[in-house]
Amino acid sequence: MRKWIVFVLLLIGFGASAAEVKLLFFYLTGCSQCAPMKEFLAELAERYPELEVRAYEVGLSPKNWRLMMRLADAYGLKDAEVPVVFVGELGVAGPAPGNTLLIEEEVQRCIAEGCPSPIERLGRGRWIPSLNPLETVVLVLFLAWALYIVLQG
Repeated sequence: MRKWIVFVLLLIGFGASAAEVKLLFFYLTGCSQCAPMKEFLAELAERYPELEVRAYEVGLSPKNWRLMMRLADAYGLKDAEVPVVFVGELGVAGPAPGNTLLIEEEVQRCIAEGCPSPIERLGRGRWIPSLNPLETVVLVLFLAWALYIVLQG
């Protein structure tokens, strides 16, 4: 009987371990404000082994850009200016000085209480047709070329 009690207590102890936390980080290559956030998140991941940071470059990837915009809508962010971070119930955008403190507090809360992945919120937002910066440049160049052809003919 004692062996069963010890076994059950061990199982309870293993079940009480800290929750894994997923953090999504969206950045633009060459963004001067994104580099400090990237460094901060790397340090945060070292301090909290339960934290999994997933980084998404949005300048050259339409898929990543749309994911960021859908998450921004689901989190109620009006302006998704990089760097953008989603973790737990928190979505922050831009280089505001208080963002790092908010992010760390939410990571700590999620480790203690558990939080769903930000991806799980996607069903709550609406579909947003949007172009990433690369697609916008290509579209503008195409329209300029088409206008040039029309005006020449």
